[in-house]
Amino acid sequence: MTEKRWYLELSEDSGSSHKFYEVVVQNLELTIRYGRIGDGGQSSKKTLESFEKAVAEAEKKVKEKK
Repeated sequence: MTEKRWYLELSEDSGSSHKFYEVVVQNLELTIRYGRIGDGGQSSKKTLESFEKAVAEAEKKVKEKK
């Protein structure tokens, strides 16, 4: 199995915001999970034509969040 993953966290100084954003590519499937740290969060899945296209889509999503 081919896999690549990214994990981002945001915690603001005010203490009111603690969020995560996780992107996982497994073979042809792109999974994005996000929400408050400590919660299960929400997720979405998408199947792409190739592992390379899934990774490119994942990198685009991670770049948008940064």
